[in-house]
Amino acid sequence: MNIIFAVLFPITGALIILSVKKSGIYVSIFVSMISFLTVLSVYPEIFNGEEINSSIRMIFDLHFFVDRVNFVMLLFISFLNILILVYSIKYIKKDNHGYYPSLLLAMGFTLGSFLSGDLLTFYIFFEMTTLFSFFLVMYRGTERARRAGFMYLIMCFMGGALILISAFIVYLQEGNYDMENLNGISSLLFLLGCLIKAGAFPLHFWLPEAHPVAPSPISALLSGIIIKIGLYGIVRFFMTHEVIHWITIIAIFSMVFGVILALFQNDIKRILAYSSISQIGYVLLGVNLPSMGIAGGTFHMINHAVFKSLLFLCMGAVIYSTGERNLKKLGGLYKKMPYTAITCIIASFAISGIPLFNGFASKAVIFDSLSSNILKSIFLFTGGGTFALFYKLNRDIFFGKLPDKLRSTEEAPKLMLFPMIIISAICVLIGVFPSTVFGTIYAGTFNFWSWNHFLEAFVSVIMGIFIFLYGEKAGIFDIKEYDTDRIYRRFTEITCSFCENINKIVSTDLNIYVLCVLLFFIFLYFL
Repeated sequence: MNIIFAVLFPITGALIILSVKKSGIYVSIFVSMISFLTVLSVYPEIFNGEEINSSIRMIFDLHFFVDRVNFVMLLFISFLNILILVYSIKYIKKDNHGYYPSLLLAMGFTLGSFLSGDLLTFYIFFEMTTLFSFFLVMYRGTERARRAGFMYLIMCFMGGALILISAFIVYLQEGNYDMENLNGISSLLFLLGCLIKAGAFPLHFWLPEAHPVAPSPISALLSGIIIKIGLYGIVRFFMTHEVIHWITIIAIFSMVFGVILALFQNDIKRILAYSSISQIGYVLLGVNLPSMGIAGGTFHMINHAVFKSLLFLCMGAVIYSTGERNLKKLGGLYKKMPYTAITCIIASFAISGIPLFNGFASKAVIFDSLSSNILKSIFLFTGGGTFALFYKLNRDIFFGKLPDKLRSTEEAPKLMLFPMIIISAICVLIGVFPSTVFGTIYAGTFNFWSWNHFLEAFVSVIMGIFIFLYGEKAGIFDIKEYDTDRIYRRFTEITCSFCENINKIVSTDLNIYVLCVLLFFIFLYFL
């Protein structure tokens, strides 16, 4: 079956739901399963080392291809899509007529992004994913959701614009949109566009705003899947380009500041959002290293898609059952929500790099690729901070004293627990049999079970215990949440003021100006 159908099935399903004007959950799950099976159907060719190329001919051609690297991503993403939809059955209770079409369109265009065979195709699917995920971020319709949604939209459209400009530069220089032809200013623009989408520091500020306001299954989609579009673009870039040192600097700042800022949060979804920034740093650090490092970064990107999706679904279950998301107002839920607690602990072990869980395997590959002792020390410190963060998260939610108002709390519905249990099993299976996945994206061999890797994990845990105990004793975790993004919000306020002044000057409808710009480009095309 043509791999393009993996993209077309979800998009077609969305159009069907919109035409019949019903919620369409069963249509959504059905087309997502067909999409997953379509990806799975090309496994024999990929296993034999073949690359699959396809295209859609339009005014301009859309090019698609599959190799071992993006096949693994496509397989996991299309499967996670199904589980997110199943979770949504109970989580999304009302006003769902626009939810499932938007979710399917976001899923379909996300798959198209990972299938993209050139810069122009990547840009188109990058922007379409942004558009429909924007509607999902704004789903609740609150003022905070609208502000976060527009921040997400503006930032990601800016990232898309940078990628489009880089594509045009490559076309003017080479006459094509091939990614390997990126160089100089076009490389810089492309990487900046991808870093915005990935939510890397210091271009991260949309991420901790958008994740908390979105419904939890959408947070799982955003952090587990959609931000990987930017990371995937960077992975593809470094598969054909040399190491760029400033990417390593961004990786370090993302790793360290992401986990530090997460430690100071009380909102359970903001904690996960900031920890995503830290984990993005791991991926950037890995993919900017030669050979095995790129494979390790890609492997961690896959693992992060798995365990971070699980963490957001677990937090969604807590919010669903308690109506509470503040750590200070939770506690003692282990006996009330045992399945949620166990799956959350598994995900926490995975993200902390504990042996026999998937995060351990990918972190081991990245750590082995590091030659600098300074980078290794930063790596271990970030691992310790991650362990401290998730020890604190699980302790404050599931252990300790149960608040009186939560005594009637019940476990999440089975349709929400089922995806969580499945993803937990994946975390363990990849952790126990890491070569099953890593061997697909890396041709060489790697010993995951050396004593050095266990020592690295042990040192991270010891550092994590020290960070936690010091933070508790010094009262650091009791300090009011740090608002580090106020400088960005000030910039946004200035931008909004500028736009309002422009709006006073411009009297014609914006659509007219957009139409004029499009006509101008069409005119240039035929010159």
